[in-house]
Amino acid sequence: MYPLVESTIAVFCDFDGTITRRDVGDAMIRNFGIFEPFHTDLLAGKMTVAEYYRKALQQAGPDFTPETIEKFTLEMEMDAYFPVFFDYCREHNIPLMILSDGFQEYIQPILLANNIDRAHVMANNLNFQKSGVEPIFPNASENCNCFCASCKRNSMLATAQTEACYVYIGDGLSDTCAASHADVIFAKGALAAFCNEHRIPHYTFHTFFDVLRIFKKIVMNNQIKHRRQAELLRKKSVEIE
Repeated sequence: MYPLVESTIAVFCDFDGTITRRDVGDAMIRNFGIFEPFHTDLLAGKMTVAEYYRKALQQAGPDFTPETIEKFTLEMEMDAYFPVFFDYCREHNIPLMILSDGFQEYIQPILLANNIDRAHVMANNLNFQKSGVEPIFPNASENCNCFCASCKRNSMLATAQTEACYVYIGDGLSDTCAASHADVIFAKGALAAFCNEHRIPHYTFHTFFDVLRIFKKIVMNNQIKHRRQAELLRKKSVEIE
């Protein structure tokens, strides 16, 4: 676990489909594992995300190695403006942590290939054994039923000071729980639909060009404030855990 971030603003960002233009985890499973029918069963609520990962990867062949994962995933395109956003946060001493329910084995190579070598990442791991590959979920929570194998909400709450304003950037179902606990939300895709359905204030975005433009403005104008409902949810979650 990373130490608590000491800052008035803490930024948390999803990886697949947010930092990258495609969902790299889905692409990896389609290429090396068994995507269907398990993915359909997952979306239908017939299994948890952890169960999905285990089943989807249990029959991955001998060509599924850290080396082949790296070679495959380096073909995945990153949002061209994410490195610019990352540098802006670093230059202004605003901590940014990547929270992913994907796997370090493809996240780290993609970041390094785009010259991002000092990013804090909390994600799952793959344990390669002779008998096969075992997904490891270091931040799993029995007290949260979110659409994650590792709870992004708990990762977020464990790494930022209570007094900080939490900023969350994401695009999918795995982001809904963490985003609900954030003060400022940048959303697209399924996360934006969730925010609209539950009337959660958020900024919509298409790429990190939009995120950077809006984020700069609200930082300069001191418009990043605590959201009361998010504060209450964070307090409740800390008490439960």
